[in-house]
Amino acid sequence: MLDELDVKILRSLISESVIAPSNIQLTSSLREIARKLNSDDMTIWKRFRKLQDAGYMSVWRLVVNPTMFGYMALDVRVDVQPESAKSEMIRKLGLLHGVIRIAEFYGPGLQILLLYNSEESRSRTIELISRITNTEKMKQFRHALPMSLTKRLTETDMAIIQALAMDARKPYVTVAKELGFSSRTVKSRIDKLRSERTLFAVPEFKMGDIPGLIPAVIYYSYAERDVKDSVDRAIVSHFDASYLWGMFSIPDQAYIVLGLSSMAEVQTSLNWTMEQPGVAMAQLDILVGVTGFPEKLGELVTSRVPEIIAQ
Repeated sequence: MLDELDVKILRSLISESVIAPSNIQLTSSLREIARKLNSDDMTIWKRFRKLQDAGYMSVWRLVVNPTMFGYMALDVRVDVQPESAKSEMIRKLGLLHGVIRIAEFYGPGLQILLLYNSEESRSRTIELISRITNTEKMKQFRHALPMSLTKRLTETDMAIIQALAMDARKPYVTVAKELGFSSRTVKSRIDKLRSERTLFAVPEFKMGDIPGLIPAVIYYSYAERDVKDSVDRAIVSHFDASYLWGMFSIPDQAYIVLGLSSMAEVQTSLNWTMEQPGVAMAQLDILVGVTGFPEKLGELVTSRVPEIIAQ
């Protein structure tokens, strides 16, 4: 069972992508989280180890910022028709170019994360999603990704990225031995690419495996655009003890991901959101599971090798 401090630690880890593949940087990152949460280093470290040992976030992947390749990211929330065909639809959606994650909710709902490099490719993929799920009604949330400042990747960069892709916590020494580089080279290249917002270490957070936690997503829209800031602040403040991350980057709608403790709290959370001044509509989904396709990000990198490697 997670308490409020666990939730805040997870929120920092997920939303800020602060953990790097180095024990020294890990310690530094957790110390910074402790400072932000007004807690002591040992408490944060023990909580982190508890979450790791329980397997809720034991896998960390190294992700290359899609903007490095001119890609943008979009969440698409749909209700499939008929619900009985949902499993087959998930299989078909996973075959689409650019679809890298599918979240399944109780009932007919799905949320699809896709990458696209033009409005034409976005429209084409949205049309395919509509055909597969038999629906034209969908919510779209564009991610406000930080722009990568890296102009080109070297062959050394590519080798290091591929070595860490499936295990971002692999020690520098191990990577260096595998690739025939020095530990200093591995560290300096990783540090440079992280500072340029090109590499992020992202946990595979298994919310559904945490006993006593109900993972929920509340979607809401605004009665008027000029109330967005006040509505978002009120919602984030109210759910401070339970929210893990949110999407607030578009003007007319948003969503927030919560870790709730009971079905009664699920209903209460939805009712409270619906009653807030400035909220036009609110909807709550309960997460069943997530299907990810991390290999597609690797394919994206390797497919652009001739264009991005410095000669």
